[in-house]
Amino acid sequence: MASVSAVIATYNRAPELRTALSRLLAQSHAVAEILVVDDGSTDGTDAMVRTEFPSVRYVRLPHNAGLIYARNFGFVNTTGDYVLSVDDDSWFEEPDGLARAVAYLESHADTAGVACNIETRDGLVYFPRGVAPFDVPWYVGCGHLLRRSAVASVGLYMPELYRQGEEKDRCLRLMGAGFRVVALPDVMVYHDKSEKGRKPGLERFYNHRNDLIREVARCPAGLLPWRFARAWIGNSWKNLRHGPRLTDLKVLAALPEIVRIGRKHRAPVSAEAYRRWQHLAATAAPGRVGNAPESSVERSVVALGPHPNPPPLGGGGN
Repeated sequence: MASVSAVIATYNRAPELRTALSRLLAQSHAVAEILVVDDGSTDGTDAMVRTEFPSVRYVRLPHNAGLIYARNFGFVNTTGDYVLSVDDDSWFEEPDGLARAVAYLESHADTAGVACNIETRDGLVYFPRGVAPFDVPWYVGCGHLLRRSAVASVGLYMPELYRQGEEKDRCLRLMGAGFRVVALPDVMVYHDKSEKGRKPGLERFYNHRNDLIREVARCPAGLLPWRFARAWIGNSWKNLRHGPRLTDLKVLAALPEIVRIGRKHRAPVSAEAYRRWQHLAATAAPGRVGNAPESSVERSVVALGPHPNPPPLGGGGN
């Protein structure tokens, strides 16, 4: 049976982490190892894990290094054939959720990772339930399973991204290496979305900044000027609509850093793989369903429908 390592990065969410660990340990597919990477918590997380979950490996980083560093640390310090990522406030809704995700990867050697269907307490369901598995351009950090060998072939997350946007960059690299990333709409992960540590303004800044870094690092040269401008304009429009409006100025001030980090990691994928990724980003984006108005649900089903004859993936570009 394939072995699964679970990595959970945490920061000052001891009660939420307790629930996440309890639910994970109740899965029908036993997890070979669980590694909790504590990014500098000060709320007693260490005592809670050591006392209540003695089978769980616990490592406390000496300082707050960011979510992405913690996930990289977890990957290189585990050994399972598959690496499960859930957040400290997320868990499978059904006891066989992990087993079904593993079974899909076991039977699809060309698939590097599966994106679980995320349901949040504010009524968001990412994919319509009952839809057959289909290709997606990225997974969500709080609920996905990755094939270790595929990730090892393309490398770790860019640690400079710090807290978000890493999923898009990795999936683009995986597609460039000839792999697929597939959504499993019936494997549900509940995301409680704890408010602890959430700062919408900071999240929008990193979304904008990290999208630009990804374009510099991965976009083919012939497409880069247009795609960089498109990413900037698209995120600027979101900032104007939702605020804070100073985000654009902060991103502008960070432009030298954005270019430096992007050039440091530059390894563009092929134009074919990049266009394939763009196509999926436009046609397989998450949509609000479940508690949404019927018209929104219908639009989501159309946007999220499977692609029975997807264009071929581009090879090697990394």
